[in-house]
Amino acid sequence: MRNCLSISIILIVFLVLTGCNHNSVDKIKVDSFDISLGQSLYSGDKKVENETVQSLVDAYNSIEYIGQTNEQINFRKAITITFVLNDQISGTLVIDDKGIFHLNDSVGNYQIDPNNEIYELAMQVYNDLKQEYSNF
Repeated sequence: MRNCLSISIILIVFLVLTGCNHNSVDKIKVDSFDISLGQSLYSGDKKVENETVQSLVDAYNSIEYIGQTNEQINFRKAITITFVLNDQISGTLVIDDKGIFHLNDSVGNYQIDPNNEIYELAMQVYNDLKQEYSNF
């Protein structure tokens, strides 16, 4: 009985320290990114200011999600961002206009916290890059 109590206490302490309800993404670092909507793909490498890249990274790193959902991503409105560091993919995010998203290291789809504006920011960056590429 005493042994079972000790194991239970250790398990509880472990879960508290590691965060059994971890509803945020693993932090990433980035030196460039690609962004796509539908069939269009644009590289942000040397096309956008460092502040823009950093704002996307900050928005990604601050993603909090409500939980896993069975709702499917609307790929007609979904933006995919592939973050790259030293020519290696450091993270991938697929998110639609309703806040349903999928990460490269996750199994299911999640619902983003409504206060996170990464979709709006990503759409703005996508449109800026689209305009930049059309000026060539």
